[in-house]
Formats: sequence, structure tokens, C-alpha cells
Amino acid sequence: MSTVRKNFGTMPDGTNVDCCVLSKGDMTVTLIEYGARIADINYKGIHTIGGFDTLSGYLTDTEHQGSTVGRYANRIKDGIFYLNGEKYTLAKNEKGVTHLHGGNIGYDVRVWTLKSVNEDDNKAWATFTLVSEDGEEGYPGKLDIAVTFTLTNDNAFSIDYSATTDKDTVISMTNHSYFCISGCGESILDQELTIDADKFVAVDDLLIPIGVKNVEGTYFDFRKTKTIGQDIDKFDDIQLSRGGGYDHCWVLNAPSLDKPSVNLYSPKTKINVEVYTTEDGVQIYAGNRMNQDNPFYGKYTQKPRHCVCMECCARPDSPNQKDFPSVVLKAGDTYTQTTVYKYSTK
Repeated sequence: MSTVRKNFGTMPDGTNVDCCVLSKGDMTVTLIEYGARIADINYKGIHTIGGFDTLSGYLTDTEHQGSTVGRYANRIKDGIFYLNGEKYTLAKNEKGVTHLHGGNIGYDVRVWTLKSVNEDDNKAWATFTLVSEDGEEGYPGKLDIAVTFTLTNDNAFSIDYSATTDKDTVISMTNHSYFCISGCGESILDQELTIDADKFVAVDDLLIPIGVKNVEGTYFDFRKTKTIGQDIDKFDDIQLSRGGGYDHCWVLNAPSLDKPSVNLYSPKTKINVEVYTTEDGVQIYAGNRMNQDNPFYGKYTQKPRHCVCMECCARPDSPNQKDFPSVVLKAGDTYTQTTVYKYSTK
């Protein structure tokens, strides 16, 4: 195992942004302080997520590439929720009506502190920290957050989240990497996806939950492996029409760090990624709306459906959905979340 820490660039206000590189054999992971982002997961010489070589690429990005997302990942209806009888109003940063991924100044655009970088014979890891003040983007409570990224000898890459609060609040964090395991610039439609989920969250036109539905007999049934492209354009289905394809949360049957809940495979590169998580759901976004003039790594044009997100997190709009698992973090308690992406070739 090896670790390297170096400068990645400077923010417009002069703040220094460092990066660290975790390496083992066929796998190299690059992490940066801006947004506590995964800038690259290079496996066997292939960029397997979208990213940029320079800080300027991230400063102009609007798709949360590789970032740590919070305080609440996904959407909150009307930018409003109630907690302990009090109404909280958040930034409506999506279409002026919905709160998305923490608001206008979410954790993805904050400069985190690269607190430590370590290695031993079996793993290399780096910890990033951030203080999120009471009232930021409308959320109650001061949060002290730590996110640790770990690369192990068996090509598993894990993300461990931890946060404490001094006031009751709501929280759901995730990582927003766009996976392109066929290589940047290649379609994801022939990639094979498996999701261990009997149910998914149905949404309205603003992608706000309207209920939980069984996948049985729908285009959302990935319990048996099928390609992402097999049903993605069947817009006779109102759910696919509303998302422009897949942009939905699946309710995982038995999330665990012992058994994968999601599996993604590329027939082109033979790369396989297993996803393990402690979270209740996984948001699968097939990059339906990606079309930025900001090429990945300086040469790969961003195109719709050339990357797929596998965001392990709570269900969307959980603070307003009484039938969803609670996302309330009580004062003095600790929020934890772990997601693991394990790479192999078949």
C-alpha cells in the first residue's frame, strides 16, 4: 500500500486545496479536499468514475462529481420539514421549488480538512473533517463530521461517515460518484445491473415520493441481472418518463456489509463492482440529463448515460414521509453510515 499527499490547486479566495492518492497494485484512488471528493478511481489503467485533473474542472461542475453530499442527500419537498414541532425552511436550489443535496452551499462545494493520511500492510486510508454550523442552508444543529476513505488489499474501497450534533437535526449523507466502468466516454446501456430490492420509491414530476411500489412486473425489477439499457427508454411507464430514465431510489431488502446489495458489470472491460451498504436505499441515476461542456480528465466528453450513480443513502424526502425510516439525529447521538465498492474482474 502507498499514500501520497500533495497540492491540487487554490480556491479563488486563496484557500489551498490538497489531495491524497491511495494506491495498491491495480487500483489507485485520488481524493481532494474540495467537497471531500473522489477525483478518480483508476482500476487496471481505466478511469472508472467521472472526474477532472484540475480544481477548475470541479469549480465549474454542476453535477456533484465524486462529492460528499449533505446535510441531506437527495430531495426535500418544497424545501420544508418539521422537527419537534418547529418548521425549517431550506434553500430551494432545484427549479426554485425543491431542496436538493444540501442546498446552494452543500458539503460538495465546501473545502474540507484532510485531517490524516495513513497506511499499513493491508490498507491505506484518509480522513476528511468538516464543521457544519447551526443554521447552514436552514438546517438546525451544529454538526462535526468525519468521512474516512479506505482502500484495502482486496480492491475494496470503503467510505465511513460519522457526525455528531448539538441539536436535533436531520441527516443523510452519500457519495455522488458517477461510475463509468466501461471507461470514460463509453455508454452504460450494455452494463449489467443487479439490485437486491423488492420495492422502489415512486415519484411525481418533481421526483418527490408518492409511495413505495413493488418492482414485480415493472421495468424496475433488477432482482435478476439485466442491462441498464433494456428498459430505460420505455416511457409508456410514467415513472421512467418522469425520470427521463432511471433516477429512483430502490428500497434494499437486506442492506449489509457482508452481502452486496448492488452489482454492476461491464462486458467490455470485464470490471465488476459490488456495492455493500448499511443504508436503507440506493439512488440509481443513469446520467439521463448529463450534457456539460466540461470534459472528464480533459478529453472525455460528458454525454447522457455514459455514467451511472449508485448513491447509498436514506430515501428521498424522508423528513416529510412518516412511513419512511427516521432520519432524525438527536443531540449528542452519532450518525454513522458505511458504503463499500468492491472491484474485481470476471
